Amino acid sequence: MQRQSSWFGKLDGLSVGLFLFLVIFGWMNIYATVNPEIQGFGWDWNNEAGRQLLFMGLSALLILIVLLSDTRLFEVLTVPIYLVTLALLLAVLVAGKEVGGNKSWLEIGGFGLQPSEFAKMGAALMCARMLSQRGVDLRHWRFRWVPAISAFLPMGLILLQPDTGSAIVFLGFMLVFYREGLPGYFIFLGLGAMVVSVLALAFSSETVLILIALSILLALGLDRLQRRLKWRIVLRHPALWYGLLAMGWALTVNQVFNTVLQPHQKVRVQLLLGQIDQPNAAGYQTAQSLIAIGSGGFMGKGYMQGTQTKLNFVPAQTTDYIFCTVGEEWGFLGSFVVLLAFAGLIGRILYLAERQKEAFSRIYGFGIASILLIHFLVNIGMTLGLVPVIGIPLPFFSYGGSSLWAFTLMLFIFLRLDSQRWNTL
Repeated sequence: MQRQSSWFGKLDGLSVGLFLFLVIFGWMNIYATVNPEIQGFGWDWNNEAGRQLLFMGLSALLILIVLLSDTRLFEVLTVPIYLVTLALLLAVLVAGKEVGGNKSWLEIGGFGLQPSEFAKMGAALMCARMLSQRGVDLRHWRFRWVPAISAFLPMGLILLQPDTGSAIVFLGFMLVFYREGLPGYFIFLGLGAMVVSVLALAFSSETVLILIALSILLALGLDRLQRRLKWRIVLRHPALWYGLLAMGWALTVNQVFNTVLQPHQKVRVQLLLGQIDQPNAAGYQTAQSLIAIGSGGFMGKGYMQGTQTKLNFVPAQTTDYIFCTVGEEWGFLGSFVVLLAFAGLIGRILYLAERQKEAFSRIYGFGIASILLIHFLVNIGMTLGLVPVIGIPLPFFSYGGSSLWAFTLMLFIFLRLDSQRWNTL
């Protein structure tokens, strides 16, 4: 049971400091990107810098509400929060507004809300609730279904929008499950599926199937050198069944690529694999992103001095490509500081999660750390041309109210739980 000793508690100062740095420095880069020709240092609600200030103010209000709340409420309200986020995701499919090819926004009184951002928080809370129940053991199948459904049901609804970028984030919950006892071979299966997926997209189906068949024969041959294999043993050999599973997965990936992905998504995958070269079309974003980052050099061109920034060469520069502004105006040094801040925040959350006395707080901490990690890796990888362009914001840094509010709530709910860990009976 939780007891509340004060409204503020003992918040982790390092986490709060890193949060403030990312939010404030993010706003500075948004302001540099929009470069409004106004008086009043950005107080203009008609541009993104001004609106982001409003979002930051509302985030401060959310923080205050969280800090004033009894920590017992977060676990009690988990199911209602989760169900509300699912209802919002369903509402998007029925009455959502299409933006950028994705039907992922709700218009509420002239204001746009993206439910998928809040669904991440709902899933993290729900997984923590399910996994913290007495007797749950992920080494056994019967305990895996409910947590898995809790995490991946929102992912399925988001894929229907279709918002691939937001959906991918939910794969981070596999790290949470692994921490809580899921056998490691599931992680290896996931990594193997990624390798097979790349091979299936990069080469013809016949080539991939032949490679897998040769791998099966090689594994059986090496085992044959150590012991005499009978047909009965061969038919039960893991290499045979994993190989057949890989073949089925390779064919499935090709089918999904050809029938499910949108044309622009196919082009992005092909660009990443080097199968097409269109620097003036689909590859324009990545090409301009690399130019902007590379032009900054070691120290950068100086705040508000970025030419790529001022001339709007990079699309979505306040959201998905905000890191380009950092690279151009602050250079390698500024980029390194931002990367270090994100790594420090994620690492700190993991450290705090491990010291929790209650399973709910620990699991929730790992959940938000995993979400932040996937967002961070995919966004930075996207700006550097290492992953396909799938449209995913940089937490606390990119422009956007839904993203900032959701991540602020996620972080400070955990910090509030951590501040009261000593009052656990």
